[in-house]
Amino acid sequence: MDPIFAAVLRRLEEMHEQYFEYMDGLSTVELDWSPGPEMNSLCVLGVHVTAAERFWIGIGIDDVSKRDRDAEFRAESYELEALKALFARNIEFYAEAFRGQDGSRLREVVDVSHYMERPSQEVSRGYALLRGLDHTAEHLGHAGMTRQLLDRR
Repeated sequence: MDPIFAAVLRRLEEMHEQYFEYMDGLSTVELDWSPGPEMNSLCVLGVHVTAAERFWIGIGIDDVSKRDRDAEFRAESYELEALKALFARNIEFYAEAFRGQDGSRLREVVDVSHYMERPSQEVSRGYALLRGLDHTAEHLGHAGMTRQLLDRR
């Protein structure tokens, strides 16, 4: 596996494990708990993160998945194991898909508007790969804070 993709895979595995630590031991009701209006539950974060991660990394490797972003933010009633399965499916997909990737393709430019309704936005495949990592990390911080608030309520 190309070293860039091996490093991305390792980092995603690390972040996913941290998400699991924040979700472990919680009931479905607790996973659906939100700290306040306009704030996401751990369930929403898990569904959204896995869909967005797969989308952005898919752009990076030219294997884009369909997603319903609005539905991601309405997610509820997922059992812990179902949420973990979303993360696991992504890792399984990446482990297979990254094997055939060549880091030199990361310079190629694509228009994100071809994959979702939004104004034209040209990005390199490398940027898309980084955006997948960055977005997962950004919401990891939200997940940690949500778990802290849940434990203190």
